[in-house]
Amino acid sequence: ESESPCVEIRAERWDMQTAWALLLACLAATANAFVVPGALSTPRVAVQPLGAVCMTAATKPQRTNMRRRAYNKMYKSKMKTLIKKVEVAVQGGDYALASPYLSDAFSAIDKNVKRNLIHKNTAARKKSQLTLKVKALEPAP
Repeated sequence: ESESPCVEIRAERWDMQTAWALLLACLAATANAFVVPGALSTPRVAVQPLGAVCMTAATKPQRTNMRRRAYNKMYKSKMKTLIKKVEVAVQGGDYALASPYLSDAFSAIDKNVKRNLIHKNTAARKKSQLTLKVKALEPAP
């Protein structure tokens, strides 16, 4: 009578690696028996992107935050665009184009300081950096 090799594993065919793998599998199965189902899953966070459908009405502070965020985003985006226009003109080496863009960027930066969107020191640093870049292009008298 011949027995299948899959049914019975003979002791001489076992090597150390197989023994450790079997031991590790047994330990993992034992540890898994004591874990509460769902304990390993990540907790869900109730954060919804703007414009998402929400079944409950937003509270007054949430509505105010969404409105202010849109307002702030609009003016910050405008400021960044004007700063990039100055930097593109500087990279192109065109002083005549960079100079008017610089004044527009200064105006936007100062207005955003007034709106409390950026700190005054950050604004001063940005203005200084832009001025140095544009002044480097200025033609010699």
